[in-house]
Amino acid sequence: MKKKKVGITILLLLVALVAVFRIYSLSKEEDNLLDVDSSAVAWDGKRNKAAENEVATIAIPGFEKVTLNADEKMQEVNFHNPEINDCYFKLTLLHPDGSVLWTSDLIEPEKGMYSIELEKTLTAGEYADAVLKYECFSLDDQSPLNGSEINLKLVVV
Repeated sequence: MKKKKVGITILLLLVALVAVFRIYSLSKEEDNLLDVDSSAVAWDGKRNKAAENEVATIAIPGFEKVTLNADEKMQEVNFHNPEINDCYFKLTLLHPDGSVLWTSDLIEPEKGMYSIELEKTLTAGEYADAVLKYECFSLDDQSPLNGSEINLKLVVV
């Protein structure tokens, strides 16, 4: 009888240990997901819908220059994820020296950013070879997709 109680106790401890480990591993998987950017708003710019027989691609908006205000962290921009995309965007604006000026959370299709807060202010001038980096992630499981880096000029006035 005593061996049976010890056996049952060990079995219950093993079941509890497996349950705790499973709960812990599930919570770690959720911790690895990126946040969807709640500050992204419905983008009201030009919208083109893909035809039914069209091969799925990722539409990346291009920019030759971005104009920013000198000595201010809050900036007005026009960054968006086009309606035709079936993926999230994560955008990063990089200074020509490689430092990060701004990074978004995930932006859903049909959403955009009209206002961003830079990590640091910039002095007036032109900054050639800045980069707007597009990272793309699946809507289903946020797995990485192809991305792009757009070289552009920052015009700070």
